[in-house]
Formats: sequence, structure tokens, C-alpha cells
Amino acid sequence: MPSRLHLAGCLLLAAFALRTEAAPKPSARTALVIGNAKYEAAVGPLRNTGNDAKAVAKTLRDLGFAVIEKHDVTRDQLLRAVVEFRATLTGAEVGLFYYAGHGFSVAGSNYLLPVKSGYTSEGADDVTLRLLAETKLFNVEQAVADMKTAGAHCNLVILDACRTTAVARTGRTRDATSPGGLSEMKPPAGSLIAFATDAGQTALDGDGTNGLYTEELLKNLRTPGLTVEQVFKRTRAGVLERSSGGQIPAEYSRLVGDDIYLAGQAPAPPPVVAMPAVPTTPPAALPVPEPLPPPAVLPTLSGILKQANAGQAKECVESLQQYAQAKGPGDYAIQPIEVLLERVKDDLKEATTASPAVETAATTCELILHALRDCLPPDHAKKIPCTAKALNRRGDALLLLGRADEALDAYNAALPLTPDDSYILYNCGRAHLALGSTAEAKADFTEAASTKYHQLKARKLAEAALAKLK
Repeated sequence: MPSRLHLAGCLLLAAFALRTEAAPKPSARTALVIGNAKYEAAVGPLRNTGNDAKAVAKTLRDLGFAVIEKHDVTRDQLLRAVVEFRATLTGAEVGLFYYAGHGFSVAGSNYLLPVKSGYTSEGADDVTLRLLAETKLFNVEQAVADMKTAGAHCNLVILDACRTTAVARTGRTRDATSPGGLSEMKPPAGSLIAFATDAGQTALDGDGTNGLYTEELLKNLRTPGLTVEQVFKRTRAGVLERSSGGQIPAEYSRLVGDDIYLAGQAPAPPPVVAMPAVPTTPPAALPVPEPLPPPAVLPTLSGILKQANAGQAKECVESLQQYAQAKGPGDYAIQPIEVLLERVKDDLKEATTASPAVETAATTCELILHALRDCLPPDHAKKIPCTAKALNRRGDALLLLGRADEALDAYNAALPLTPDDSYILYNCGRAHLALGSTAEAKADFTEAASTKYHQLKARKLAEAALAKLK
């Protein structure tokens, strides 16, 4: 028997359908693009999701998609948009649903968070949470089911929605190995569901105009000659490399039928034209060739280390990258990277507010992450711990600079790399506190104060923070 919630949802959709104007003319390719950014303070506004949705919508239009584009939608507006989108899918070659914004899992189901939803997890038991989710959020499975039954040949659901928000977690569910995010999904035949990061993880909002995942996705959507599956494989590889392993996109695919090339097939190579024979010039008449320029002088390892010791992070990392391009990644990179990490630690040790030194520390950590990615072998024993340190210290700098949402993203990226580090959990609590999420901060501090962790100083800091919250 269908549940009352399911029947209520169907009736609500039917009501919206009756109020919807004449259905748009079907297109061979059709898309619904949603970007939610202007969330209320308790949820946490997002910096790049609006830009992400605009860029994806433009790219899809350039690729021949008929696009319905919506921004900062409430639940009712999202339901209406899905009904409008569903009417365009019958007989379409490709139907694509893209969402950038907050999203999380409740009781094993994935939900998108509309603006002004009124949803809160604080103090709710499991049954109440599920009821709240079904009535105030949007169940992703609803969009997947609507797309399947509408009749498009290929359905793509792309969720850049695994960002950190206080309303996604309760004190019962947050621990060091479960930082949030979405749950795995099983798509119906003919469908692919893509997550910006693996199930149970959170994604970075990005430091530029677009989020990390969508920035890589856009590159590959525009590349001729890539099948749908190759677009997502290359996107995953790009995100994995740029995040130094901290973010791994995931896809759940049951696509069937012929390959689909979203940007068209690669252009055929130009035909080979036979060149007419050229008379041989006697050797004596050949011009004397100009001498080749001398090979570029590689930076020396001692010079690179001097740059690190002098705090010349940009120059040091550029030198490391030049050396790695010529010699390949190697153990030589670890000493200057560790020196830069220690300089950041020293710069932040006494800092209590924003300053040029703190700005420099944040930039240095970003440079260190690039050096770790480009210059250290993937299997090097210190790659993961140093990546976690760089992310954690970048979070410290961002927190001092008043960018608590970005700091929390950095801490959450560091946490899965070194889950036994209670300092990172304590720092997550600090970021949540700065964002006004007291319940989440308390959960982080409580976990960091646990005796299962061995960093005594971190435990004492967490205990002191808990005492202040009482």
C-alpha cells in the first residue's frame, strides 16, 4: 500500500500540473537546472552555487538543450519546476537534471534543501526527521522516478549538493567517520546519477567563480568526442587530482543503448595530402643551421630548499613543479613542503585576528596542496598526512579571516584523510560555532573530547569549549 506521504506528494504534484500552463514543445535534449545559494543564516548561504547553475545552463544551451533554469527556489517552486520539466521529456534523447545547493541524506534517502524550508534537525527523533524531510525538503528519488516514467531515452541526474550545513546533522549522527553528504542511489535502467563527491562525504564549494566539481564538469561537457560516461570519468579524475585525493566524485549508472556524445563526436582528422617531390639540394649549398638554444636550467634542490626556508612559497612551489616536470615526482619534494607547512604553523600560532600574515598562510597552504599533487608520488607515505595538515591549517587561516564556511569545507576535506586526529574535529566545532551552529559545534567538541583520541591537548581544548557552551 502506498504511504500517506507518497499519496500526498502525488496529489500535490497533480495540483501543480493543473495550474501549469501549456507544456513546452518537446526537444531532443532538455534540462532542468537549479541553483540554490541564498539560504537563511541557520542553513548557511553558498558562494558558488548560483554561478555553477548559470554556467551549466549556458553550456547546455550551447549544446542544443532546451533549458529550464531556476535560482533560489522554495519547495513549492521546485515542485512546479519539476512538473514543467517532466512535460518536456517524452521522446527526448537526453533529459538532464542539475542541482547545485545544499543536500543531504535522511534515513537513507537523499533530499535537496529548498530555500526558506523551515527544516531543522535539532531535537527531532528519527521518525520526526523523516516526516520533516518529506514535507519540507525535496526527495531526489521523486525527480529520478518522474524522469524515468516521462520517457526520455537517457536520463542524467547531477547533484553538486554535498556541501556542509548545520541542519543536516544531529549529535547522534555526526562522528569522525561520517561527515555527512548523500547516500548511494540505485538508478533505474537508462539513467545515470552523479554526485560531486562520494557517498557520505562533503564537497568543496571552491575558491574561484565555480565549485570544484562543476568547474571540471564544464570542461568535459564542452569537449567533443566524449561519451556521457567519459565526461563523468574525466571529471572525477580532474577533481581527484586538484583536491589531492580529498574529493572523489561518484556515479551510479545503468545507461543502456548507443553511446551519446553531448558535445558531438570528435572532428575527423584532415585528409593527408601528398606533397610534391622537392629537388635535392647539394650538401654544399645547405645553409648552416642556427645553434639550438641551451636547455633551460633546472632549479637546484638546495635552491628550492632555500626558497622554502625564506618563506618564498610561490617561488618554491613553482621551482618544485619545474623540477617535477623534468624529473618526475619524487621524495625530494617532501622536505621543502614540510618547511612551508612549519612556517604556516608558526605564522598562525600567535594570530588571533585577520592580518596580512594570515592571508599569506592561507595562500601558502593552497600552494602546498598543489605541490603535494604535482611533485610527490601518489604512494608516498607522507602525502596523505601532509595533505591533511595543509587542509587543516588552511582552515585555521580561513577561520581567522572570517570565512568560516570555507574553513569548515577545508576541515571536512581533511577529516577523512586522518580520522584519528581530534584536532580537526575540534576545529570543525570552532567553524560551526562561528557559523552560529551551536548544536553542531557541541557535537564536534564532544567527539573531540573522547578518550579514544590520543591528542591530550586537543581533548583539553574541546573540554574547555564544551564548558563555555554550558
